[in-house]
Amino acid sequence: MSSAATPVPVGARTRSPLGERLFHYCATAALSFEVLFISTVILAAAWYVDLDDLKATVSSPSMRYAMRMSITSVTITTLISVTLAIPAAYALSHYRIPFAPVVDTILDLPIVMPPIAAGMTLLVLFGYYLGEPMSALGIYLPHTPAGVVVAQFFTTMTFAVRSSKAALDGISPRLPRVARTLGSNEWRAFRRVTLPLAKPGLIAGVVVTWSRCLGLFGPVVMFCGATEFRTQVMPTAIYINTSVGKLEEAVAGALILVVFALVTLIIFKRLGGRGYMW
Repeated sequence: MSSAATPVPVGARTRSPLGERLFHYCATAALSFEVLFISTVILAAAWYVDLDDLKATVSSPSMRYAMRMSITSVTITTLISVTLAIPAAYALSHYRIPFAPVVDTILDLPIVMPPIAAGMTLLVLFGYYLGEPMSALGIYLPHTPAGVVVAQFFTTMTFAVRSSKAALDGISPRLPRVARTLGSNEWRAFRRVTLPLAKPGLIAGVVVTWSRCLGLFGPVVMFCGATEFRTQVMPTAIYINTSVGKLEEAVAGALILVVFALVTLIIFKRLGGRGYMW
């Protein structure tokens, strides 16, 4: 008596060991190439600059001012961005927003807008249309340190909103609803339930926003220029050093930015950041 044949599920295909191996090798090769390429680029820059050049660059008055200006402006920008981003992200996550696709598109526009275009549009708005009215009030933004913050804010605020929304979306809506049924209003439920649960993701978003803001060049140089000891930040200092032939100083400055980026990335990963960087 012959045994019954094992039924084959409908739509199932016989797997090809050769095809699986080829796919595995191709995927691994692509990953290896990308990791090797990134590592080679960073190591080439590190190998190019010796320790004396790095020390001289860090100790130069111009670069020290650029570092202070970068850290100060980026920190202020990040604080402003996050302060506005958390309630904005909460609205996107919990409310029905009229014309939601349009709102989403406008919010994402600074991410995909060419950096030079972003700086030029800021210059047109605050230099041409609002320049005289704001000057009458004693406020002028183009080519000023305050303008650096504005340029950084315009370009990175979307990162703060999206990272905050990702953190808030990861919280089960059932928990704030339970708090509401127990007598808490919406603000109290947000402050006592949602915000503590989303805290790691929100902090990770702060870190990645700060890091993204640190490397901005196009909007800042178009809106504020690169005046030494006034509006010069790290990216513009690197550009100036390159343009005058000081390649060692420029590469050393780039390595400093890489170190900042590496530190913030490690912090981001330690905080559990995964889906907040995009």
